[in-house]
Amino acid sequence: MREMPATIDRAPGQMIDPITRIAVLPLWTGEVHTTLLPGGLGNQSYIVEDAGQKYVVRFGRDYPVQHVYRAWELMVSQAAHKAGFASEIVYTGPGVFVGVYIDGKNCSPQEVRAKADDIVRLVKRFHMEMPPYISGAAHMFWPFHTVRDYARTMRVERHRNARMADEWFAVSEELEKAQAALPIIFGHNDLVSRNIVDDGERIWFVDYEHAGFTTSVCDLAGLASHSSFDEAQIDHVLDLYFGAELTPDVRRSFDAAFAIMPLREALWGMLAETHLDIPQVDYVAYGAQKLEVHREALERFRRRWG
Repeated sequence: MREMPATIDRAPGQMIDPITRIAVLPLWTGEVHTTLLPGGLGNQSYIVEDAGQKYVVRFGRDYPVQHVYRAWELMVSQAAHKAGFASEIVYTGPGVFVGVYIDGKNCSPQEVRAKADDIVRLVKRFHMEMPPYISGAAHMFWPFHTVRDYARTMRVERHRNARMADEWFAVSEELEKAQAALPIIFGHNDLVSRNIVDDGERIWFVDYEHAGFTTSVCDLAGLASHSSFDEAQIDHVLDLYFGAELTPDVRRSFDAAFAIMPLREALWGMLAETHLDIPQVDYVAYGAQKLEVHREALERFRRRWG
């Protein structure tokens, strides 16, 4: 892997468009063909073809208010490749890294539900096999804390929904208290369908900006929530993952995580309204939709557990 800054002459303060930035990266062997990779909510990526080989160029910067740090994301991406879950990173530079393109299909929610058994088995392997490959200080993904911290930021920034912060603090505390003492694993924590890629022979995970140490129920709850698993499928995947270890305490922990994960996602979308600017992404609508998912899951949790 090569690591060096790309340079281009420009007037002070002049912005460089992404296509130009890509063209001057020093790893290409000739003229490249570049197309936008659609679907990203927090960053922009491009498919680049060079000498018959395809790559993904990923641009991004740190967003501390959303707990996103690109150096961490890069390290996890490299670790995931070594562990066999992700493609190889072949170049890094300031605000950019380049990976080998996976010639496959980003799954839809329907496809995730159809392939749930294979995906859940891979998630369990990821949870168990990733920790030895992680280096540096540990990053914890704890959605109950994240909700509280996002809500505090919204208060400080006087976000239009900041009046709801007390409600979110209370809900986070309620759902956190329902968590049993579970083993710490390493989670992907952003298993939206588009981050699960099927190449026809195997499944890959992409986009590791929210990866970190957590509990298995949080990652599984995110997977189930993002792809709208119904009650029967939730029961099935929990049996598949936990087997005889699926106690009522574990199930209560999952149900609470199933309610907090879409709330974390809703608040992420609300903060993105003022901190991100990805063309054609309606962060207001995204946050509102995830907030409704949270409310339905919270009602479900309270009906079941009081």
